[in-house]
Amino acid sequence: MAKKSEKKSISQNANKFGENKISIFPSNTLAAYKVFVLFAFCVLVLMSPYYRGLYFDYELGVFQAIMAGIFILFAIYLYLSKEGFLVNSKLELMLLLFMVAYIVPYFFAANRRLALGEFFKYAFYFAVFYVASRISKGKAEKLAIINSLFLSTVGVAFFGYQAAVKLIPETARPLGMAMNGLWVGNMINSTLQYHNTAGTVLAFGFIISLMLAMYSRNKLLKSFYFAFSSFIFTAFFFTYSRGSYITLLLALFVFFLLLPREKRISLIFNIAIVGAFVIAFLNKVGANLNEHGKVKLWLVLLLQMVLVFVLTYVFGFVERRLYGISNNIYIAGAAVVGILAILGFAIALKTHLIPSDMVEKIKSIAMFWKERNFVERIVFYKDGLKIFLKSPVFGYGGGAWVSLYFMYQSYLYFTTQSHNYFLQVLLDTGIVGFCILLIFLCFLFSASLKAWAKKEQKENIIIAGLVAAAVQLYFHSALDFDFSLASVQVMLFAALGVLVSTSLQILQKHKQEKVIYSSRKTNFVPALLAIFYLFVIVISLNFRLGNYYANIGQQALQTGNLSAAYSFLSKAVTYDPLSSNALSDFAVALYKIGDQNKDANLIAKADGYFKQAIVNDRFNAKIRFKYAVYLLSHGAIDEGLRQIEEGIKLQPLQPANYELKADAYAKVGDYYLGKGDKEKAKKYYEVVLKIPQEIERVKKEKEKMPEVVKQDPNSHKFGITDRTLQIVNEVKKKI
Repeated sequence: MAKKSEKKSISQNANKFGENKISIFPSNTLAAYKVFVLFAFCVLVLMSPYYRGLYFDYELGVFQAIMAGIFILFAIYLYLSKEGFLVNSKLELMLLLFMVAYIVPYFFAANRRLALGEFFKYAFYFAVFYVASRISKGKAEKLAIINSLFLSTVGVAFFGYQAAVKLIPETARPLGMAMNGLWVGNMINSTLQYHNTAGTVLAFGFIISLMLAMYSRNKLLKSFYFAFSSFIFTAFFFTYSRGSYITLLLALFVFFLLLPREKRISLIFNIAIVGAFVIAFLNKVGANLNEHGKVKLWLVLLLQMVLVFVLTYVFGFVERRLYGISNNIYIAGAAVVGILAILGFAIALKTHLIPSDMVEKIKSIAMFWKERNFVERIVFYKDGLKIFLKSPVFGYGGGAWVSLYFMYQSYLYFTTQSHNYFLQVLLDTGIVGFCILLIFLCFLFSASLKAWAKKEQKENIIIAGLVAAAVQLYFHSALDFDFSLASVQVMLFAALGVLVSTSLQILQKHKQEKVIYSSRKTNFVPALLAIFYLFVIVISLNFRLGNYYANIGQQALQTGNLSAAYSFLSKAVTYDPLSSNALSDFAVALYKIGDQNKDANLIAKADGYFKQAIVNDRFNAKIRFKYAVYLLSHGAIDEGLRQIEEGIKLQPLQPANYELKADAYAKVGDYYLGKGDKEKAKKYYEVVLKIPQEIERVKKEKEKMPEVVKQDPNSHKFGITDRTLQIVNEVKKKI
């Protein structure tokens, strides 16, 4: 049996929030079991950003499998406890519907493998949300999850600093974490490997650290959180993420508005202390973000943190005296502090307290509409809407943008992401999924604000912080592809789970939400979910193995080691039969071995794998070009040339494709010329001669390059290549 004090604490906590008055722990064993599940969940949340942001299948598959296991373990706990394993909240049901919206387009998806992969991602996020919201009934559980988020972002800052001073070799892989790309172009990318995503995650962590400081009653602990907020905030500046600079200001404003009146006063003064020391030390930190700053950087950061700790601790003794001031003085004081902060920032800019390159970045925000990045994003959004209009109801499934953007782009650019989460959802799931997302967000924030309106001071600090943190991530996701890194959504849904738990407990206390507990009860949907997550474990690990063997097999194929390529790629397509790249590479290995050994069966088998690759990834031009090479080299001339034409339709603004076309038609012409059939050879040669006009026509019809992009010498302008011209001139001589 549980100790008396433990039972009393749990019972009181349940009564406080209007829960079941009987302890939900029938025994010490079940309590320990819950602690184990909570610990495993917190470790997963904490570690998720360190594995390249879980952007790649290699790491993502493992985390998905582990989270599926945690979900099943938690489902067992819920079934055995008084609470029962149920799925009955509107938010849970909306998330399940959102998952369904991602699997509906599977059979007509642009890329079946990516569509299924995105579906599994949302299954991953649902599991995170469900566990976070159901396990965080007590204060200790809430703080465990929130502190995991805080520590995770401290780690993101730490790894960024360490990489900047070359204390982490790029070849290092502690616990399997890739340490390359953490510091690139004098910017902190950290383990997320992209500076804008690192920026928004650090902004999220900064808000979480402020919230924990506001929530803490212990002065030492409060100052500890403020000190580490300065550590995170400094790293945030060195991501040079202009979008994050803007969205953090908006998120902090939301945080300020939602805080209880007294805590707003505390926030204003404490954030002024943190901000002042961060800005004052930016130049010193920036000067030591190099291999010569291995010791100095940490001394500077430590000094900054100590000063913030001391001043916020001292301020804690007078803070409460400010709570009693009148509203007029309060408003005037807040205005004065705000004006002083703006003046201080302006002075810092003029007196070179802020690094010059950072100043230029900040100044460029004022002229954002002239910036190439902004102009390009607008082009991406316009091109994305062209894709959306082709399948507006259900979308093209996960991976729609990367599969289709070459076909609809306004000029030649290379980006695997649409740089807007809401546009991505629209392309992937159509109007149906987009509306489900909006309804989910509406339910989420309306429930949070209803709970906030009940004026539960301590709980309102958590609501304010988590709503602001969510606003930071959602706002920035409208400007960039942060949510394509699964770890960012893991952090988001862990925070949202605690937010929902806190909000519902307040609403239950005020009789605006029913408390539903059913001893050892489950229903149809949760039972199916438990079985489904067993499949998630198996499939996620299979996909990871498939990815592993595909990468090794591709390397072997490139080096000409056909026996190794066959061995590894055959395993890749066994574990991941939907991977179009693995299927097409395996087909290449098959026909090359077949050619060497004069094995007609292997050559014929390759054709089947090529066709399956095209079915799974029907808009992939590269696979069609591989297939064309196979067909042309095995006598299927007309079909091979047709595949080249199809590939060009899929990538009309790629100059290299016309080079391939010219080369293929010229060689077919040479083949017939060698056989003495001049008329047939001429037919193919004439196609080659028309390619320059074809390129000019495509350029006129499709290329709409903005001026700011044209002026950039590194832009990819569409036109005929030297090699294509050479082939055309050689054909002219033959005719």
